[in-house]
Amino acid sequence: MTESEKDNRKEFARMVERAQDYDELFELVKKAVEQTIGEHRAGLSLVLTDMPNTIGAFYPAWSNYIVVNRALIEEMKSLVRDPRELNGFVFMILLHEYLHSLGHMEDDEVRRISKSICMKTVGPDHPATKYAEGNWLEMYPQLSQTGRPFSKLYRTVEKFDSSSAPYLG
Repeated sequence: MTESEKDNRKEFARMVERAQDYDELFELVKKAVEQTIGEHRAGLSLVLTDMPNTIGAFYPAWSNYIVVNRALIEEMKSLVRDPRELNGFVFMILLHEYLHSLGHMEDDEVRRISKSICMKTVGPDHPATKYAEGNWLEMYPQLSQTGRPFSKLYRTVEKFDSSSAPYLG
């Protein structure tokens, strides 16, 4: 790996760590996917709802939604000491579901691609890569003792996939 590639990876990792919301993280997910495997799609919405902690998120096949486990994200906020760990976790979850939205439907394939993308864009030591290659219930066993049932209540995140949204004046 050249020094320029190392610098690019460090800068990308810093952008993931500094992201302030789902929209910023998702823009970085799309950029990482485009740079590494050359795939892209637009027009996704993000829905937050409570689910059991064994589910980080899901993509209803052929829809325009990514559904993320709000309760799990909230519990991760209370468990992780370093905000970059939380951003790495959310980045990995969004990456996984975005790959599903691109037509990669097999979870084993998506896990392999996610790990490869994380290795190339944020590096082997970044929390996103650790989450992509591991199991958060093993990393944080206390999560398996908490969690909620599926909720019928949900919230659509207003600002998400903003680079794909047309201007409505």
